[in-house]
Amino acid sequence: MKKLVFISGAFFMSLTLLSVLFKLLHLQGAATLLASGICGLAIIFIPALAKYLYDKIN
Repeated sequence: MKKLVFISGAFFMSLTLLSVLFKLLHLQGAATLLASGICGLAIIFIPALAKYLYDKIN
């Protein structure tokens, strides 16, 4: 679980930061990258992090 949290967090955060760079440079595909990065953080990373921290406490 720790590996999933680390890899998904690093991947989706870097994807989101890359999409912000694309937005600043007005490149195509920035909106798609931004949406996929934020959705990935919300759907995969945050629940996995919550479960990892819950299991670590208990």
